Amino acid sequence: MGLLRRKREPQVVIDLRDPAPAPLLWGSPVPCPTCAGRGYLDHIDPFKEVMFLHCTVCGERYEITKAELTNVVA
Repeated sequence: MGLLRRKREPQVVIDLRDPAPAPLLWGSPVPCPTCAGRGYLDHIDPFKEVMFLHCTVCGERYEITKAELTNVVA
């Protein structure tokens, strides 16, 4: 009667000894939203509080505001 058995789902293990990921900081590169590749900071507009970046992996150009960065939950 093993035909209708459910497959076991793999158990997720969280190791509390691992360090927490570093928070994203204003003025530092942010990972690419498309491919999660390495971001390169091109320009910062301090009056509008916008960072202009591009991805070194896929070439995507993106921008992020200071308000968006503070609302990101890591």
